[in-house]
Amino acid sequence: MDYIRVTSEDELATALRRDGAVLLAGGTDLMVKMRGWAIRPSLLVDISRVDSLRRVSTSSDGAVIGSAARVADLLANSTLCVRYPLLAAVLRSLGSVQIRNRATLGGNLANASPAADSALALLAYDARVSLAGGAAERTLPLAEFLQGPRRTALQHGEYLRAIDLPAPRADWIPFFHKVGRRRALTIAIASVAGLLAFRDGDIVDARLAAGSVAPTPLRLHSVEQLVVGRHVDDALVATAAATATRAVAPIADVRATASYRREVAGELVARFLREAGGLAPASL
Repeated sequence: MDYIRVTSEDELATALRRDGAVLLAGGTDLMVKMRGWAIRPSLLVDISRVDSLRRVSTSSDGAVIGSAARVADLLANSTLCVRYPLLAAVLRSLGSVQIRNRATLGGNLANASPAADSALALLAYDARVSLAGGAAERTLPLAEFLQGPRRTALQHGEYLRAIDLPAPRADWIPFFHKVGRRRALTIAIASVAGLLAFRDGDIVDARLAAGSVAPTPLRLHSVEQLVVGRHVDDALVATAAATATRAVAPIADVRATASYRREVAGELVARFLREAGGLAPASL
């Protein structure tokens, strides 16, 4: 296996034309796969010195996050965290301090795990991803980029350049919770993230996303359509929870059964609505 550290996107594009080339950003997922022989690259392309891929910019129109921006650096960006509190909350739960100091946002997405925490917040914010290195640069909604477990829309020679976030609403109420086998450093058995906005007691905007309950992290559009224009009461909470359980398609594995994952997804949606709507909390 060969190794190269590139310092520009031109060098990166050239290196990726080689068969068997694999990007190395933080390496927190890649190294595990390599040790387990799940992946055997012929060339490791280190992008940690490509400054253009580590930039983060915010404006009134939104934010652009370079794919190689480290999670720790994003959490240290006070402007980004204030404007996108749901993203900040999710990133704070990602791994340990040591992992956050190495892991990159683009790497977490390109790994394409159904349990990827960062994808939930980005789906709720209607993020798009910019892909480069192919015949032409292209932009996709994040939901189209994530195509299945460990599968993305990246084609040969392409790389994830940046994540684009539109301007957020100032009145969104954020929510994130994941259930795992332990309280810290856990992979989600099921997770829900969301944003709600209210006017005169009624929900006027709803964004909900769930993880570890389908082949990819997914938006719960059926729940969103159900709750918009409604006042939060016990009946709506119950119907929304039931709708969420029907919207997901989990598998059973060593961490949980499919039926348990369905139940957790519904209960987390109910918890969000209860908290945001000011109803008495229910235990999970």
